[in-house]
Amino acid sequence: MIADLAFLDPRLGRHGRAVREIRFARRSGLPLSAACLVANGVREHFGRLLGRALETEVIAPVVPDAHFFRVLFEEAIVRRVRGRLCEAFIAIRPDDARRLIAVAFVEPERGPSALSQVERLTLDRLFAVLPPLCVPLCGDVRGVSAETPERAAAEARTYFEVRIASGVDAALGFALTVDPSQESVPALALEDLQDLELECAVECARGTLGVDAVARLHEGMTLPFETLLEDAGTLRVGGAPIARGTCGVRGGRAAFVVR
Repeated sequence: MIADLAFLDPRLGRHGRAVREIRFARRSGLPLSAACLVANGVREHFGRLLGRALETEVIAPVVPDAHFFRVLFEEAIVRRVRGRLCEAFIAIRPDDARRLIAVAFVEPERGPSALSQVERLTLDRLFAVLPPLCVPLCGDVRGVSAETPERAAAEARTYFEVRIASGVDAALGFALTVDPSQESVPALALEDLQDLELECAVECARGTLGVDAVARLHEGMTLPFETLLEDAGTLRVGGAPIARGTCGVRGGRAAFVVR
């Protein structure tokens, strides 16, 4: 098992120092590149909405234990994103939400308190750009809804964070209901493809033409090719050569005999 070092949110320790609990969490099968795509989207969209250049960093995807998820989602504002492949959760903790709102209103961050209606609407507008960014995580998005922190913590399996720097210092949590490494995909059998149809074509002659000859093409014009009549033709499926054989006629229709 491969594990990554993970950090919980800081808490106030002895002598007023901020302490962050550390632990090892199993590395997720979610590609880091997928998490980076999400982080790039957050940087671009939030930068546009907040009117400032942002930088983001990704905390690599891990598979935390149940306690870790409960701490991560505690009191968080969570959205459930229903995708074609699985479901995802987007979470922001109260302190991070207040930092984002303070940046949006260009004012100092307020202390712990409930968000006003205007602040809620502002946060909803920021949240609205996030579900489409989850396509690399869960496939095409088919719905978004609010979710409770408790249910999200119970269902989440894979987790990573996107942290926004550039004076914002806020984090967004992204979680999936499955870990890709746990999902076994059965191999396709020939029977699974029996209803598919492929476009086929037979190439019976080959050669080259000068540009002037192509420009002078007209009805009735005879084009000599290098291929001899007894040469084999080529069967192409989806544009790719599959087999060679003899071109001919059967029952009044063009036919091809595979050699």
